[in-house]
Amino acid sequence: MSGRALLPLVAVVLASAGCLGSSPASRFYTLSTISPHEGQGGGGDGAAVRIRVAPVSLPEGVDRPQMVRRTGENTVVVDEFDRWVEPLDALLRNSLVQNLGALVPEAQVLGDAVPGLTVDRTVVVAVRRLDLSSQVVMDAVWFVLPAGVDQPERTHQTRLTEAAGAGSPAEVAPALSRAVEKLSREIAAELHTPRAR
Repeated sequence: MSGRALLPLVAVVLASAGCLGSSPASRFYTLSTISPHEGQGGGGDGAAVRIRVAPVSLPEGVDRPQMVRRTGENTVVVDEFDRWVEPLDALLRNSLVQNLGALVPEAQVLGDAVPGLTVDRTVVVAVRRLDLSSQVVMDAVWFVLPAGVDQPERTHQTRLTEAAGAGSPAEVAPALSRAVEKLSREIAAELHTPRAR
């Protein structure tokens, strides 16, 4: 069959595919954060102390726009139409910034570095494991670096587990929010200790 004869057939196939309907619409999820009122803070406006949250590192397997949920000991599903509203590493970092801003009201908490603006402490978080299923499991290593110091005085390891119902995307997002809130509270406690100053 010649290429010219194939053209009508291709048009019919494409038209038929269109009749079958388009792809489902994507659903987007974000994380909830602590409000300044709940954290008894005002967000650090005009504060003398500045804290920066460094970019959060994640395992490559979950660092993608789609929600990656564990379905078994050795299996995961990538939910093509259930996505994070922004890259997951940035979403976690921004949530930490918001939470710490509420929990440490005497400080101004920043995400991205601002040229010409110095910070007093930097929070570094590396998530080593993040399982999203009927339970959200987060293993993280984190530390606080005072200005001018390139090695932490001590490193913390935090393991958090939050129930997520049947493990649907709509249940996973709030469970991960609760895990990030707990991590934020641990970091805030360290920021309030004299050793972190």
